[in-house]
Amino acid sequence: MNIIRKIATCSLLLWMAMPIVYAKTILFVPIDDRPVSAVYEVDTVKAAKFDILVPPTDYLAGRHRAGDPEQLWQWINDNANKADAMVLSADSLIYGGLVDSRIHDFSSNILEERLNRFRQLREANPHARMYVFSTIMRSPHASFGGVEPPYYDTYGGDIFQYTALKDKGEVMKLTADEQRTIQSLEKAIPSAFMSDWMSRREKNFHANTNLIDLTKAGTLNYLIIGRDDTSPYSQSHKESRMLSKLAANLSDAKYISFPGADQLGMVLLARAYNELTMQMPIVEIQYALGTGAETIASYEDQPIGHTIKDHIRAAGGIVASGLETPDLLLVVNTPLANGTKEAGVFENLPIITDCTRQFVTTIENRLAAGKPVAVADIAFANGADNSLMRELYERGLLDKISAYSGWNTASNTLGYAIGQGMMATGMSDKERQRLLIVRYLDDWAYQANIRKEIYRELYYAEQGGPDYFNWLEPEITSDTEKKIRLFARQYLWVEPNKLKVSFPWHRMFEIKVEIEQ
Repeated sequence: MNIIRKIATCSLLLWMAMPIVYAKTILFVPIDDRPVSAVYEVDTVKAAKFDILVPPTDYLAGRHRAGDPEQLWQWINDNANKADAMVLSADSLIYGGLVDSRIHDFSSNILEERLNRFRQLREANPHARMYVFSTIMRSPHASFGGVEPPYYDTYGGDIFQYTALKDKGEVMKLTADEQRTIQSLEKAIPSAFMSDWMSRREKNFHANTNLIDLTKAGTLNYLIIGRDDTSPYSQSHKESRMLSKLAANLSDAKYISFPGADQLGMVLLARAYNELTMQMPIVEIQYALGTGAETIASYEDQPIGHTIKDHIRAAGGIVASGLETPDLLLVVNTPLANGTKEAGVFENLPIITDCTRQFVTTIENRLAAGKPVAVADIAFANGADNSLMRELYERGLLDKISAYSGWNTASNTLGYAIGQGMMATGMSDKERQRLLIVRYLDDWAYQANIRKEIYRELYYAEQGGPDYFNWLEPEITSDTEKKIRLFARQYLWVEPNKLKVSFPWHRMFEIKVEIEQ
């Protein structure tokens, strides 16, 4: 047992020697109103028998609605005295939300004033634990649909490549071809667009440096800075390197940064849950055969093994060293070859291989021994591995595990698997299985299978484009709900007619699954 674990264990023993009074109210400000950012996270906390305070939806950013930082701050000030812990999205409280952080026109003075409110909130509520999550403005290869400045639809690829090469050039020597590419891209990208993009990034960087300073000063109990849609070389990666130097004196008991954005609320809710219930769960990690911990997943900039350990620590857990009895086994479904393809590709067929059988046997044996298991399914991006899910179904294990996740990026998946897996200790079997149903229908049924069927059968058939969804939405919703119910009837233990499906952001990327009580 290393020195860090010894210190953590001693601290936990001292804490447990104090009178035990479980606090059970968390105030939560999500990053926006998407189901994965708000609804599912709130449901998880409630399932774990905690009270959770959430602002009115109209205050949060929506698909075509900017978030309102002023109303959010007023709501916090009115309700903070009821909370034992606060989990706060800095993006919502500074800019309005995640998308707002990429397209806003707020002055530096306004942003500075909003940052100062974190200090004021701490002074007014000295006893409530304050956990904050922020993001480094993303550097996507391309973007469509109004979630970046309009010019990014045309010049996003060039901007990404230019800034990625600039980042790489600070780490290693560029080739002559790469240097010529930089010169060519400088001429191709209109200077006004590059200036606008970089000026907003500078404001975002300044906000994150301020949050690091607040953490150093003890204003924040814990800070996560997520790296949204990043790559091994990118502007986001460069800014991350710079922030790491500024945070060098902060321990991982106070600060951490890793890839992802949408899962950060879940991770900090788990940390609040663990600290308020005086738990420090020990998590053992096991991988499927293949690239395992060395996998570098799509949209991320470091090996997944590093990211997993970061998530466990950020959620208030301890990474098992092999000397302790773990409280939770995290099994991670990684691909055989490095890199993660999209779940919608043809190769994602439910063909059971020896690797899959061996992986599921590990799960089966641990469950048979009465050990909690959480499954992080990252073999594909943006959806489940059909082979894994079919084998779990065939062996009757779908309702037995503590948590499952297989959506969007690898880090998004990890945050949910770890967070829900940790909080499952406080749930009834009924509530745990209800959360599993939602994940199976979203990640497995819809993202890995139904979404591509809808695209093929209806969306593309009607020559649909990104802005063509609106008038097709009723028909798409109806067809998707029918398919979801058929899927549930075949694989799950829920009454299909109790399922309701909607598209809250009026796009094909995500759905909202509801189960009538």
